[in-house]
Amino acid sequence: MTLRHIVSWKFAGETREERDAQAAEAIARIAPLRERVASVRALTLHRNELFDGANYDLTLIADFDDAEGLAEYAEHPEHLPVVAYMKTVTAARAASDFTV
Repeated sequence: MTLRHIVSWKFAGETREERDAQAAEAIARIAPLRERVASVRALTLHRNELFDGANYDLTLIADFDDAEGLAEYAEHPEHLPVVAYMKTVTAARAASDFTV
């Protein structure tokens, strides 16, 4: 069994170009966590392609062995600065965790 963690962010930029820049920076900060946090089994990032402004801008899909692995990721010293950055550029965040 795998615990899947999905997070979507709506960026605060007023234009598509600003949101594109925020998404690019977020991806540059988040993607390396795949290799830096041992409990991450898989991690992908997806930029929204349709309905700009209505949909969320970026989605993370990450897999862990269990809730303890997700907790390790959440508190990992490499992850905490990413969380702090994301709070400065997002207008909204939604998340869901479930077993697959």
